[in-house]
Amino acid sequence: MNAIPRGDRGESVFHFLYRNDRGRIDRATWWRGMIPLVLIGGLMTSLWLLVRPYTHHDLATSPFLAAPTILAFLYLAVFSFAVILIAVCSYNLGAKRFHDRGRHGSLAAILPLAAFCAGALIWFIPRSFGEVPDWASPLSLLLVAAIAAWNVWDLGFGRSIGERP
Repeated sequence: MNAIPRGDRGESVFHFLYRNDRGRIDRATWWRGMIPLVLIGGLMTSLWLLVRPYTHHDLATSPFLAAPTILAFLYLAVFSFAVILIAVCSYNLGAKRFHDRGRHGSLAAILPLAAFCAGALIWFIPRSFGEVPDWASPLSLLLVAAIAAWNVWDLGFGRSIGERP
C-alpha cells in the first residue's frame, strides 16, 4: 500500500487510523500512525517530569493557593486525558495491524494494559508502607519495555498475510 487507506465508508485518515479497530493496515502505515503518538507522548511526559515537583505542596512553607501548584495539577489533568487517548489510538492501530498479520486484534490491548498496570503499581509502591517491594517497579517497567519491543518487532517489521518475502 502506498497511501494511507481509508475506511469502508470513506472516513478521514484520522478517523480510520485512530478511532476504530476495524480494517487492516500495512507496516508502513502502522509506523506513520505510531510515530506521532510516541512523539506526543514523549513530549508530554517530559513536560510532566518538569512540572511534577510543583505538585508537592507544603502548606507550612507556601500559600494555600500557589499558582505553580494549580498549573501543575491542571497540566496533570490534561496529561492524564492525553495518556488515555494515546492508549486508545495505539490500541486501534495495533488491532488493525494484528488483523493484517492474521492474528486477533485484541492482542493490541496487551501493551496499554501492561503500561497502565505498571503505572498504577509505581504510584502505589510508596503508599503501600512496605507491603509491595521496591524492586517491583523496575520489574514492571522491564515487562512493559519487553512488550513494547515485541509490538515494534511484530507490527513494525512483520509481514502481512500474503506478502512475499
